[in-house]
Amino acid sequence: MPVKKSLHKLVPSFRRTLFGLGNLILFAFCLFLLLDLSLKAPKGKSYSRMIFSADTTLLAAFLSEDDKWRMKTQVNDVTPELLTALLAKEDKWFYYHPGVNPVALGRAFLNNVIHRRRTSGASTITMQVVRLLHPRKRNYFSKFVEIFRAFQLEWKYGKKEILEMYLSYLPYGGNVEGVNAASYIYYQRPPSRLSLSQAILLTIIPNRPNSLRPDRYQDECLKARNIWIERFRIEKTFGENLLIAAKEEPVNTQRYEIPLLAPHFSRMVFDNSKKDKVFSSLVLPLQYTTERLLFNHVARVKGKGVSNGAVLVLDNKTHQVLAYCGSANYDDSTASGQVNGVLAQRSPGSTLKPFLYAQAMDMGLITPKTIMYDIPTNFKSYSPENYDMKFRGAVTIETALRNSLNIPAVEILTRTGLNPFLDLMADAGFEDIRKRKDKLGLSVILGGCGSTLTELCAAFSSFPNEGKYSPCIFEKKQPEKNAGKKIISPESAWLISEILSGIERPDLPNDYLDLANKSKVAWKTGTSFGRRDAWAVGFTPDFTIGVWMGNFDGTGVPDLSGATMAVPLLFDLFNALEKTNPSPWFSQPGGISERKVCRESGHPATEKCSHVTTDFYIRSSSSRAFCSLEKELFLKSDSTMRYCMECRPDSGFIKVNFPVYEPSYTLWMENEHFNYTKPPPHNPTCAASLSGTGPRIKSPQSETEYLVQKNAGQELLLLAASDPTATAHYWYLDDQFYQSVSPGEKLFFKPIKKKYKITCMDDRGRKDEIEIVVREY
Repeated sequence: MPVKKSLHKLVPSFRRTLFGLGNLILFAFCLFLLLDLSLKAPKGKSYSRMIFSADTTLLAAFLSEDDKWRMKTQVNDVTPELLTALLAKEDKWFYYHPGVNPVALGRAFLNNVIHRRRTSGASTITMQVVRLLHPRKRNYFSKFVEIFRAFQLEWKYGKKEILEMYLSYLPYGGNVEGVNAASYIYYQRPPSRLSLSQAILLTIIPNRPNSLRPDRYQDECLKARNIWIERFRIEKTFGENLLIAAKEEPVNTQRYEIPLLAPHFSRMVFDNSKKDKVFSSLVLPLQYTTERLLFNHVARVKGKGVSNGAVLVLDNKTHQVLAYCGSANYDDSTASGQVNGVLAQRSPGSTLKPFLYAQAMDMGLITPKTIMYDIPTNFKSYSPENYDMKFRGAVTIETALRNSLNIPAVEILTRTGLNPFLDLMADAGFEDIRKRKDKLGLSVILGGCGSTLTELCAAFSSFPNEGKYSPCIFEKKQPEKNAGKKIISPESAWLISEILSGIERPDLPNDYLDLANKSKVAWKTGTSFGRRDAWAVGFTPDFTIGVWMGNFDGTGVPDLSGATMAVPLLFDLFNALEKTNPSPWFSQPGGISERKVCRESGHPATEKCSHVTTDFYIRSSSSRAFCSLEKELFLKSDSTMRYCMECRPDSGFIKVNFPVYEPSYTLWMENEHFNYTKPPPHNPTCAASLSGTGPRIKSPQSETEYLVQKNAGQELLLLAASDPTATAHYWYLDDQFYQSVSPGEKLFFKPIKKKYKITCMDDRGRKDEIEIVVREY
């Protein structure tokens, strides 16, 4: 009975104790929450940003915001041996305690009281992270702060995150922090490839980071490492044989530089990404090959005044950048090697023409065999010329594009409309065009704008991707299905690819003819005004490659052209890329068909067309208007005279088909003394007017202001073009007859007024009128 009474009395006391303990824990927890809300958990430190290649090789790293080599280290980055050594040495119960090890803390407190000095701190890894984030004086108050902060970290982060902070912040002497940085700086390798000896040493150095630096204190490092190897042997942390091999391994005494591979690419990625680690798409073996080919090519052409170049290689399927060279030699300060030529805004020359021709095909304006006239033409006071200062007369679209003729390109641009083309280029990623659309004119198609090698390669990659545009991707990731924005049709993309892969063209050096026959490549060249920039952009089903050659200071070079300077390097690069298993060439889209067209007009042929060829066309958009070049004329039986319907006799005439060309082309052929088929003169006794377009005034230009020097006697040219049916031109100034000449004959007048109405009438009453303004200076 007394025992029962005693136990009965103890139960309420035990309950009160448990209740009090529970209240204390609840109070402590509430106090912790209150403090946690008012005192935010410590923020992590900034990291050195790391750039990796596609195979995870470190390309470059950059100092953190506080100028430290502090590279973020994740658990998967390091060897299991290093983690085992670190946990065995610093915190065996790391995965089990809440941030503080109460047993170790109590033991350390008793030892310190007994010995009346600090013998151990009993800091867990979490508490050490707190101290690494905010170092404090070593006293009891700091310890209480560390304990609270440790609970905070454990409350906010998981064990893995805390361990990764620890691995990232460990001091290794000087401005080196973290296992990752130490591994690259002291061993020139990632921490996943450390030996056991190296891993053990990296767990020891943080205890004495300045006196255990391997590059300075080899003997001290060796002693400290061997002491811990012996401890690990006693505690059986690692196998006996592994520890014996580790003890025999020498301590490295060298400090390595952090690599800076593909420097322009690495710095570009650094500028455009805020990630601590960027796993890029760059393929190092291909990068090395590209750098070597570019360096050797620039060395060959330096004697011609060309000091630099840039190259970009793009994977067409993923849109990822595989190789990136901003200059021939990053370390060559005499040639401004640190300038990034891939991102430099330069005049693209004629490289934009394929997009204009594709747009015109989609609009139904042209097909590959459509005839254009490469003759001197004035487009509202804009008179472009060809690169070689020559004109070729009637040419097909495919010839005009392969030979990069300027007059046909500008003529097409006037037909498509400037704004639709500028909208297309803006959609294709050309930022300068997008920003300056309101200020650009017809010269944009000849390079009157700015572009970068990145923009050109991304845009050209739309041709092998059925007309879909995607920007360049610099990080390695899985490609998205159906990615890209459609800017041109698959049909026009295929037609342009076929045209640009033709090898009968002037921009293919003779030395590369055999190579072009073996490996099919579509390419376009460009040369900017003043010969400051030489371009070559080419593509296959697998790759798009862009090459720029020139001088970063903008100096022009007489021998600089896309054909002579950029194309040889382009083909060298494709030869290096396409050696094994190239993809088959593009398949013809279902929307493409073939038809017979007149060779002299490019339009669908009729029974009147005497010269016929085959042409591709887009069924959904290409014009179906038949050829109207051949006209049926009535001739005298001996073919010496032509009749019209009004003067045709009842008998004694024959019907003959003659090509009737554009008046401007007829005029050019006459001036160039071309031997072309033309009808005989019209019946001189006929006074009837003929149908047709009549004369076209070529000079002066309508609604144009002309500057003439005062009292200098300057004259203005009067010139008009007509079809072959005209035999005379009659010129009028302000409705007053001035003079008559033969069609195409030049005539001059001396302006004495500020405004003129100028009229040209042919002998059949057809006329053209313009107005001009004359101003003296």
